[in-house]
Amino acid sequence: MKNDKEIRKKLTDAELDEAAGGIIAEQFAELPMSKLVGGPLRAVCDAQKQLARTTEEFIKRVGVETAGTDGKK
Repeated sequence: MKNDKEIRKKLTDAELDEAAGGIIAEQFAELPMSKLVGGPLRAVCDAQKQLARTTEEFIKRVGVETAGTDGKK
């Protein structure tokens, strides 16, 4: 059995590329970054807008007193 130093040796860039199936940077170049980053970011924005609307509706329904037709609260 190999000792820990042999098992945990640091790989060279060439060895890493070979293990990963090619140059790692080239593999990432093909990824659609706008979808990978933009999709989740858009979802967060949409959720924030929905939360703001829900909060506004709640405050209007529960927390704001409105005057009646006679001007009294």
